[in-house]
Amino acid sequence: MQCLRSNVPGVSASLINSARAKPVNAVRSMGGGGMWKAHQPFVTNGDSGVPSLHGDIPKPAFRDDHRKDNWRNQTNAAERHATNNLSTYMMVGAGGGAALYMAKYTLYGLALMLGPGRDMYAAAAIEVDLATIPEGKNAVFTWRGKPLFIRHRTPEEIASAQSTDIATLRDPQADTERCQNEKYLICLGVCTHLGCVPIAHAGDYKGYYCPCHGSHYDTCARIMKGPAPLNLEVPKHDFLTDTLVIIGKED
Repeated sequence: MQCLRSNVPGVSASLINSARAKPVNAVRSMGGGGMWKAHQPFVTNGDSGVPSLHGDIPKPAFRDDHRKDNWRNQTNAAERHATNNLSTYMMVGAGGGAALYMAKYTLYGLALMLGPGRDMYAAAAIEVDLATIPEGKNAVFTWRGKPLFIRHRTPEEIASAQSTDIATLRDPQADTERCQNEKYLICLGVCTHLGCVPIAHAGDYKGYYCPCHGSHYDTCARIMKGPAPLNLEVPKHDFLTDTLVIIGKED
């Protein structure tokens, strides 16, 4: 038996001795003619752990410079794209956030500068077609940033408001003082206690009710019971026709 890659007698002898020293697990198989044959296992070339046909392959050294903990020193950081960019990302993100914050308030200030002034908003007037409000309903509008109530009162509600004894009221006002047209009540939907928005057709007097602290108003929006000190405010308004009113027009 000789080495496949060498005819040197010394190498062949060493391989034979190595093969003889190892136990052979014979595997019997039926060959041609019914005879049993024993096959030897594969024999390696010494202790290199590689087949004898490739015995010239050098064995790796496995030094520290080949280990994974030293991998950063083996390649160029720019080529492997493994640099720590956290600080760069943080700077870019912080700069972008600051830029967006400044841009927001710059545009907001520009809009305020080019838009109408606060005095124009305060003097804004609206016209309302009262014919669109059914009888017995309370319509809600927005006027100067506040809720505006316009109520088309029924004959029963008008009679109830006009029959109230003014002397018993906390904030005495007659129904005729508050309603230029007895069919329509126009007032601000802001409770005079703490500025809440009352609920229409609720409370003990079926006018307005503030559920926050329990203020009850009648069908003329006058305070009847609860902590509110005053009646609901009636804004300045003028009837252009029987069914068209302008609210908030300054003289």
